Amino acid sequence: MNLLKRHWLAASILALFLVLGVTYSVVVPIFEAPDELSHYPFVAHLAQGGELPVQRAGQKSLWQQEGSQPPLYYALAAALTSWLNVDDLPAIHRLNPHARVGIPLAYDNKNIIIHTDREAFPWRGAVLGVHLTRFFSLALAIGTLLCTYALARAVVPRHRVVAIAALAINAFIPMFIFISASVNNDNLVIFLSSLTLVMLVRLIQRGATWRYLVLIGVIIGLACLSKLSALGLIPLAGLALLIRQFTGMSIDRASPQSMPQSFTRVALHDIGPRLWRWAADYAIMLVPVALIAGWWYLRNWQLYGDPTGLSAMLDIVGRRPNRPTLSDLLAEFEGLRINFWGLFGVVNVLLRPPWIYRVFDALTIIAVIGVPVWAWRQWRAGRPLPWREFGLLTAWMGIEFVALIRWTTETFASQGRLFFPALAPISLFLALGLLIWFPAAWRSRAAVILALFFFTISATAPFTSILPVYARPTPLTPADIPASARPFDVTYGDVARLVAFEVERNAARPGEMVPVTLYWHALAPIAEDLSIFVQLVAPQDQILGQVDSYPGGGAYPTSIWSPGEVIRDRFMVPVQRAADAPVAAYLIAGLYRYETQERLPARDPAGQAVLMPILTRVKIAAPTRSQTPQHALDANFDHRVRLVGYDLSAGRVRPGATLTLTLHWQVQQKLDRDYTVFIHLLDTNDNAISYGDGPPLENAYPTSFWEPGESLADRHLLPIPTDAAPGRYRIAVGLYEPVSGQRLPIVGPDGQPTANRVLLETPVIEPK
Repeated sequence: MNLLKRHWLAASILALFLVLGVTYSVVVPIFEAPDELSHYPFVAHLAQGGELPVQRAGQKSLWQQEGSQPPLYYALAAALTSWLNVDDLPAIHRLNPHARVGIPLAYDNKNIIIHTDREAFPWRGAVLGVHLTRFFSLALAIGTLLCTYALARAVVPRHRVVAIAALAINAFIPMFIFISASVNNDNLVIFLSSLTLVMLVRLIQRGATWRYLVLIGVIIGLACLSKLSALGLIPLAGLALLIRQFTGMSIDRASPQSMPQSFTRVALHDIGPRLWRWAADYAIMLVPVALIAGWWYLRNWQLYGDPTGLSAMLDIVGRRPNRPTLSDLLAEFEGLRINFWGLFGVVNVLLRPPWIYRVFDALTIIAVIGVPVWAWRQWRAGRPLPWREFGLLTAWMGIEFVALIRWTTETFASQGRLFFPALAPISLFLALGLLIWFPAAWRSRAAVILALFFFTISATAPFTSILPVYARPTPLTPADIPASARPFDVTYGDVARLVAFEVERNAARPGEMVPVTLYWHALAPIAEDLSIFVQLVAPQDQILGQVDSYPGGGAYPTSIWSPGEVIRDRFMVPVQRAADAPVAAYLIAGLYRYETQERLPARDPAGQAVLMPILTRVKIAAPTRSQTPQHALDANFDHRVRLVGYDLSAGRVRPGATLTLTLHWQVQQKLDRDYTVFIHLLDTNDNAISYGDGPPLENAYPTSFWEPGESLADRHLLPIPTDAAPGRYRIAVGLYEPVSGQRLPIVGPDGQPTANRVLLETPVIEPK
């Protein structure tokens, strides 16, 4: 109780963290944390009495690449959950093949797993196992936070408010809470690394007995049996012993007038004995490391020819095709920063609002500048500086950063959370660098404001950022379909009917999105998970944009639909940046089986097969550039469109050849219907002997989609009859409405109709 009274603020922060951690653990659906769907199967495998995995490329397993990880975390979690029956694990381990893994800006399919009512409370089987293991991770995170607090108290004992601020920053970083509430071996290595730092700082400050050295070795050995990133603790421990041997043996921290003895002179004749003492102490420390963790690295060497086992992991997780350059790594730095502060799900759920990342960046920059300012003020005031401790902590951050960069060069893994083993010193330096800018009397208040800021972001994230992306759509009834939706009645495979749709924009440019909402009516129970496709298709069958998904943005697969309900499904269809535009693309949608790519047959209300279920046409626009035609003219078609010129592929042709005619149009007004271009080859008696009629731009861009200001090059083919007599012919060109046959008139400068066709320069037909 006395301890709680002295540290009631720290205890309050730990209590709040625990509340947030439990909230994250419950709110985040199982397996929707980084690699959790691979971490937990490793735990379940050991809990059921399985042996340590042997990784082989091409061999499928539920634990995937995580079977190459050191086993301590998994073994401890397995011991806690060994009493559970987790035979249902394969049934809940249902992958979403459309998951947008690692794509934070994706609009849908954030879920990597298909979630069903099996996950509902009360938890059972493998679901209970996941949540119990998450609670185990939270307990480890509490240990990490205690270490952060102890480290700050040891390094800057005069600044208790800094220790509280460091604890609060660590506790309320959203990504730290998210990882702490997940099944992930990071949690054990973060705790053991933080504990090692506390012990090494104590060693520097007070010295150590051989028992204490053995204890440090035990902790490092356990850390190395938790994750490979802990291997950096081995050279760090050697550095701590060097600092202890070659710097002052004590510092009087009680007196502000005492000078730091971090760099006392060492006689030359004393260097040798100190090195021998260092080597002996280091050996004492390394013996338990080798005894505890050595067998694992020896096993990897025997199995894979690589003591770390990284080669086996990379064979499964995948290597980068090329070594990244410095510019590549710098381009990925933003993702690393974002992931450090908060990037949820399977690296695809951003914090809301997004500008919060800029605030974190600003705080980081202020803190980085503030730490040397603090040191300068301490030195100027004649107070002792913890140079040795700062050096050790900085070295650890450097080791972890280099390890992260090395791992990033091997595979696509620029995740800031992998830097969390150094989170305790990072939190300390952030707190120190931020509080130094406030007067001493205000620092307690500033620490409270800082803690409240981080707490508010973390407390709201589950409800503003995480829950919405996994929420199922609310089932509707046919009466709930809005009147603005356009009716559509096509049945797919006798199991679902597409009854209506909405297209929020009828035009888009390459690189933009077309929002589409579909209304599905479930007709019968569906035993399988069917995929939906929504495509933008050019008239020449070229796909200009496509979205594939399970319904409900991946959250409401067809296997859990109830007959009679209506499902509202919204898609963002991307238009390819290289789309050949302008074009009026067909918007089509349907259902298919992902494994076989087989589309369900579509039928109209009369039961007739629908080969291409076209919802509507969408204009794919592009900046138009007027071209200089070979032959200029100016024909004004009813003030709506001008024919400003044309190109002929040849001036002289033979019978049986094909002449290419390109018409250059300039649009003046919006056309309310689709006109057809007529092209007639006329003889000397004004009789048409050949026709090249057809929709403009080969029906890829009907005139009802034309917009004022557009310039269009419209290509047509005109066949020359094989029996055409030699001579000069004329070509008549115009526009007509295909149903009525009425031609669009050509008007003169006074606005009065003058003709309904344009006569072009005549080609010469040569003798055969």
